[in-house]
Amino acid sequence: MRHVISPYDSLPLDDPSFWADKWRAGLSTLDPAVVNPRLAARSQKIWDPLALGKLPAAELRRWIEEALVPDSWWRVLDGKPATEAERRGQEAVQDFDGDRYGVTVRRSGLRSLPTSRRGQKLADEDGFDRLQHTALEPLTPLALLHPSRDRRWWFVLAPDYRGWVRATDIATSERPREIAALLERKGPVLLEALAELAAPGGGTPLQLGDRLPGLEDTEMPFPKRGPAGDLQVGTARLLGKPRLAAAWPELTPKTLFEVAFSALGQPYGWGDLTPNGPGRDCSRYVQDVFKTFGFSLPRDASAQCAASEPALTFAPAECHAARAARLAGLKQGPALLCMPGHIMLYLGEVEDCHHAVHSFWAYKRPGKNGEETVPVRRVVVTSLDLGRNTSGGSLLERLTAVNLL
Repeated sequence: MRHVISPYDSLPLDDPSFWADKWRAGLSTLDPAVVNPRLAARSQKIWDPLALGKLPAAELRRWIEEALVPDSWWRVLDGKPATEAERRGQEAVQDFDGDRYGVTVRRSGLRSLPTSRRGQKLADEDGFDRLQHTALEPLTPLALLHPSRDRRWWFVLAPDYRGWVRATDIATSERPREIAALLERKGPVLLEALAELAAPGGGTPLQLGDRLPGLEDTEMPFPKRGPAGDLQVGTARLLGKPRLAAAWPELTPKTLFEVAFSALGQPYGWGDLTPNGPGRDCSRYVQDVFKTFGFSLPRDASAQCAASEPALTFAPAECHAARAARLAGLKQGPALLCMPGHIMLYLGEVEDCHHAVHSFWAYKRPGKNGEETVPVRRVVVTSLDLGRNTSGGSLLERLTAVNLL
């Protein structure tokens, strides 16, 4: 199955070299050491959890409230009404004294509420889990801010999000330098969409762009939980022979599109979660691609667009043809395509038809009996003409901006 949706699908649109040739002279030279502070400053959504000092209870209460999703997003938990404890899950919030930190020992969900029950709009819905913010990869550093009432969850500050994580997925320490020393070791970067690690607590998936500090041959030092959940160091083993780079590769047209296309066909997952395991939503896909090169983008699409700099902006009434003509004049990259609730990586044009690669749920098209929804549910190369002549408009017509890092 080819992962291309385009009127020009007879061309090798899923071949990285096809697009790399078009960008040979147009990709900006970017240094993560220069770009990352700028991304953090613009977005205000990137932090170092291990550097967090004391935090007043009032500020922590505000963070916990901000992590909640609107009630209109969900009605039930696994088909049943939520209890008040599940809706809040907290005792009196106290000051954070800068003395509780942790690191994930496996891939873990970061949640809006301290519950693993699925938050759904309808009792019989089998779609998105609306309480899932994102997935945290193994070896994610955390500040542990507040326990749930049953102490099975921690409200945490992660590098790019705040929310609730299972306590059993975290090894804890009062010494942030102890965690930093484990993570600061040199190690390769994963160049494949997924890989598997045999860790002390069991197998755990890795994802595109993950760094493996201290890896030698197939083994690496890895955190494990002691009897009281305290941080101890064991050994993990990388399974199979996934493609690795010794360090963050240089960002070139060739390497950018090779990395981006390595995830073609991977399933769409709201908050990186599907009913069958790991997935990627649109912003996690973009984040993973750039993470592979050492760039730290925020987690959500709106924050990614806020962190990057507009090269083109579009008025709502600007027509498809005018937008296409202006986008054709873009000579710099890499470029992010921003719209409300979605983000894409721009590829280029073919016969005045613009294309992007993105993790995509569905689109609408005209049908015999009105508009029909076409499921996609994976990472795919598409034309920006998708959705044209429907009430929502084409992807191109829905763009608000084209941004550069």
